[in-house]
Amino acid sequence: MGFFKKWLKEELLLFLWGWGIILLIIIFAMFAVAFFPDIAINLTGVLVLFITMVHVFLWFKNK
Repeated sequence: MGFFKKWLKEELLLFLWGWGIILLIIIFAMFAVAFFPDIAINLTGVLVLFITMVHVFLWFKNK
């Protein structure tokens, strides 16, 4: 049972760091277009840069 819990936790983390980030960007872009159409592409770009910086920070923090 311990192996299954460990495997499930790893799969959840992979899902959140993979598809979860992509879904976050898409949902954020949809709201940005709805509420701030003039600067939606800029806000989405800033979000992508922020997410990239967080990933890089966490990557080097764990090494």
